[in-house]
Amino acid sequence: PAHLHITGKDAWEKITQLAAQAQAEGVPVTDKIALVLTDLEMPEMDGFTLTRKIKSDPVLKDIPVVIHSSLSGNANEDHIRKVKADGYVAKFELNELSSVIEEVLDRSMKKIDGPLISRKQLA
Repeated sequence: PAHLHITGKDAWEKITQLAAQAQAEGVPVTDKIALVLTDLEMPEMDGFTLTRKIKSDPVLKDIPVVIHSSLSGNANEDHIRKVKADGYVAKFELNELSSVIEEVLDRSMKKIDGPLISRKQLA
């Protein structure tokens, strides 16, 4: 099932709750959370912070994270790489977002590490 959260803080709380459930059931956290799709601009905790927390946690680090945002530019993309997001789609395009999510999930299932999968809308 999908879970929608408006704030990064709410998303973090749900992610840690699902991780605790997975641990109690003795299953990988990725059985409970297939992917996190986040914006960069959220109240209480931004997408950079949420992604950094997920990717720096030994239990959560294998959860794929895709960032979708209207914020673009080299500085933002560099920061997205630093927080170790798995995918990035600038200026929401449904087909591009779908393509990136598919690639990130495929990599995750095959346990393949790779560079940031990025789609930029050309001017």
